Amino acid sequence: MLVIAPDKFKGTASALEVARWCEEVAKELGQQTVSFAMSDGGEGLLDAIGGEIFEDLVTSPLGREVYAKWSMRDKTAVIEMARASGLSLVGGAEQNDPMRATTKGTGQLIVKAVQRGAEEVLVGCGGSATIDGGVGALAAMEPLGQFQGVALRALVDTRTKFLDAAKEFGPQKGASDSQVRELTLR
Repeated sequence: MLVIAPDKFKGTASALEVARWCEEVAKELGQQTVSFAMSDGGEGLLDAIGGEIFEDLVTSPLGREVYAKWSMRDKTAVIEMARASGLSLVGGAEQNDPMRATTKGTGQLIVKAVQRGAEEVLVGCGGSATIDGGVGALAAMEPLGQFQGVALRALVDTRTKFLDAAKEFGPQKGASDSQVRELTLR
């Protein structure tokens, strides 16, 4: 039995697409397969974890309204930050305004999940256009008292310290050297 468990090929194919392609080739070679989508917490997280899919209107990183999907299974909600606050929503790093980009939409999805009964919320933090430290999400979640008893967990694949986030991730989100310095001081 061949286990196929790819992550996405960023900018090229989703984990599900890659898994299907690998499965087709393996079957042509006479292999029995089982396949799963994997995710590093960015794009494709919902495909990897599954659950009932919901879609809500939220604020994109640069303030437009967009529909963003999230999922829930057994009172655990899964939010893919890339769907509400993602770099793909602004046209990539070249079109992004990292000084203005906000996680507000991610916070709006967290609120929707709790309103639908989530007792635990997993937020995949990859693929975002933002370097706001979650301030936009927190503002959208006010009053914070509504989250008493709700476990909120960030899914990340790095060990970057909070104060190093702008330096580490700013350039990939379109920040210039001077913007990285300013974002670090926020």
